Amino acid sequence: MKIAILSDTHDNTPAIVWIIEYLNEKKIKVAFHAGDMINPGVVRRFAEHYYGHLHFVFGNNDGEHTLIERRANAAQNLTCHGNELQLEVEGRKIFMNHYSSIGEPVAKSGDFDIIIGGHDHQYRVIEYGTSLFINPGNTVTKDKWLPQAADKESSFVILDLDTLKHERVMLPTQFQL
Repeated sequence: MKIAILSDTHDNTPAIVWIIEYLNEKKIKVAFHAGDMINPGVVRRFAEHYYGHLHFVFGNNDGEHTLIERRANAAQNLTCHGNELQLEVEGRKIFMNHYSSIGEPVAKSGDFDIIIGGHDHQYRVIEYGTSLFINPGNTVTKDKWLPQAADKESSFVILDLDTLKHERVMLPTQFQL
C-alpha cells in the first residue's frame, strides 16, 4: 500500500488542487499532512475532492482550529489528530507531529516505523535504525512580497508501506521558482 506524505502547504490552493488530482489519479487512498494547511478551505478541498482518507495534525500557522476540526468531523474521509498522530496502518506504527525537531528524536527512539515531521520546509528522509524519518518538504506559495526568501522546491512524498521505498514528487514548474 502506498501513502502520501505532505506538509506545509500554506494555503497554496493551485498546488493543493494539483496534489489532490495527482493522488486521485495514482489511487493513493491514504494521505498524511503534517500541518500548516493554514485555513479551513484546504480541509474542505480534501473533504470534497480527495477520494482517499486524509489524516492531519495542526502546525504553528494553522488558524481556526475549531472550524477545521468541525469540518474534519463532518467528513467521512478526514481525521484531525490535534497536535500529534500515533497510528498503525498496514502493520506500520506511524508518528506525526508538525515539528521535525520533535520527530527526529522520536525516530531515534525506535518506537515507531515511520515518523513524519515538517515545519522547516527542508525535504529529507533519514533512517534511524529500523525507523524512517520523513520531512516531505513544502508547497508554500511563491510570492515576491513574502518577507522571507521563497523556498526553491515544492514537493511531497509517496511511501510504499510494504517496502518503505519512497519517492519524492516534485510539483510542476509553475509551482517552482
